[in-house]
Amino acid sequence: MALLEKLKVVANPSNQQKTAEQLRRNKLIVKLQEQLALVDAELAGKTYQRMRWYNGADAEGEPRRMQRAVRIKRWWFKNASGSVLMTVRYGAKPLPISNGMTAIEVGKFEQLPETIQTVIAAVDNGELDSEIAAIVQSRSAPKRLKVVGKK
Repeated sequence: MALLEKLKVVANPSNQQKTAEQLRRNKLIVKLQEQLALVDAELAGKTYQRMRWYNGADAEGEPRRMQRAVRIKRWWFKNASGSVLMTVRYGAKPLPISNGMTAIEVGKFEQLPETIQTVIAAVDNGELDSEIAAIVQSRSAPKRLKVVGKK
């Protein structure tokens, strides 16, 4: 026990429930980090693939867990003048960044990682919370199936 006495032991903090805004921010930050990995791989001349586990059958028909690559859509594109533009998306919809405009002009492709890092910091500070909340509110509620035979 002599080694453990050197450590400072504290009580384990309780798991605090995160607010809806924090959960939405985290979801968007994960997607932005994925875009950053995609940009970094493209700058290095490599390809980035995120793998996903699924349950399937092998060649003999035996069930097993396998992996497949997930298709990731790029959030950036070049305009007619050759400048790189980037949109920030929450789900399938682009987020309005300022005054209803959804694209960020980056300039050169090499400046894209810095721009994504800036957007990640802005999301972490809560600067896009109202825009994210508006997109969430605009979604329609999922249709509920009617259970037959119950009263």
